[in-house]
Order: sequence, then C-alpha cells, then structure tokens
Amino acid sequence: MRVLDVGCGVGGPLRNIAKFSGAKITGLNNNDYQIKRGTKQVNTAGLSQLCDYTKCDFMNITLPENSYDAAYAIESTCHSPDKVKTFKEILKILKPGALFCGYEWVMTPKYNPNNAEHKQLKWGIEIGNGLPDIALDKDIASALKAAGFEVLEAFDMHTSLHDPHQIPWYKSLSGEYSLTGFRHTPAGMMTTHVMVTALEKAGVAPAGTTRVSELLFQTAKDLVRAGQLEIFSPDYFFLARKPLNPGQE
Repeated sequence: MRVLDVGCGVGGPLRNIAKFSGAKITGLNNNDYQIKRGTKQVNTAGLSQLCDYTKCDFMNITLPENSYDAAYAIESTCHSPDKVKTFKEILKILKPGALFCGYEWVMTPKYNPNNAEHKQLKWGIEIGNGLPDIALDKDIASALKAAGFEVLEAFDMHTSLHDPHQIPWYKSLSGEYSLTGFRHTPAGMMTTHVMVTALEKAGVAPAGTTRVSELLFQTAKDLVRAGQLEIFSPDYFFLARKPLNPGQE
C-alpha cells in the first residue's frame, strides 16, 4: 500500500505509521533541512524500505497521478492559502476510491469576527505559527467538496468526543509547576528569557533569538486563551474519498 504524508515535517507520524502498518509512506515536504533530518531518522530506525521523502509544494504536487492508495495531512494543510487548490492537488495523485484524512487547525462556530479579543487571538496564532487566514471549521468540508472529494466525516474531535474528564488540548501550554510544564509558567518563561538573552548577547545564539522566544511564548498564551474560549481547535478531523468515477460527488 502506498501512502502520502502531506506536509510531513521531519516525519514522526510517518515513521510510526509505517512501523505499525507496514505501508510504504512517502513524506511530502518543501524544506531541505527537514527532509535531511527526517531521512537520517528513517535510516536510524531501520525503516528505509518503507519510508522516503520527496521535495514538493502541496500547492503543486509533481507526483504521478492516480498513484497513491491513501493520503493524510496532520496539521499541515492549515498552512495552505488556498485549501481548494491544495485538496485538488491531493485528489489528483490518489487512485479512484482512495481515502484522504487529516487534522486541521480551525476557528470554531464560537469565534466572533466582531469581537476584538477573538480577532486578536486569531491574529496572534497566525503570526506565531506562520499561518495564513485560519479557516472556519465549516469551510474545510466545503473546500474538500469543491476540490472533488466525497466527504465521509468532518467534525471537531475535541468538542464532539468531549469527556468531562478529558485533559484539554491546551493543558500542556497553560503552565504548571512540573518537569514538563514549568517552562510555560511565569517563572519558567522568565528563566528562559534571561538565559536566551544572555546567550544572544554572548554571541552563542544568533541575533533575534530573544525576539523569537518571546513570540513563541506569546503564541502559547494566545493558544491557551483561544482554547479556553473554545473559539479555536487544532483537532478538526476529516475523512474524504476520491470518487470511483470522474465527476462523481
């Protein structure tokens, strides 16, 4: 089975899925550094027979048409400025009847574009994560359909499957005095700021490192607040299928 990981990063999910499924997975990425690092990790894990990478832009996929049995995108196509075009490119390389699934970052129905705080939080998440305009949840299914997919499922995993005992997705970013959460507490952020500033002044860290660190901490705050208000979700799941016959919806 041939599977395409769209916007794979360095390939963490790619390696795990290949290891446990036995599928041959190609990671699509437009970043040379990430491909080099991912290839090294694939070789170290002994998965070179199952995993490989191709340098490509998901807005213009140059792989053979009708050649993949399935595709998935994990928090990657949220970076696309044109969802319909990206989904059309993915549709093109899939075999008829093949499935495409993914997780999208979306603004939920509770987002109010006329609310100043909501707008500021959305902008902060976009700037801090290098995103274009974050889509509304309903627009993902619409884009998939416009691209030619049959949408089988589309829902927010966090709200649809919510369990009162479930840990919120933003918990790890909210800051707690533990080994994993300390760096997001006020004390942890101050400690990091002092260390990064000292390293930058000493010339150990490149110029601008302190500014980037500050930006990332602010983005974490924006994500936590948007999560608490339930106006943003990183867990919008979709499952779509390429029609067996051209023009079928």
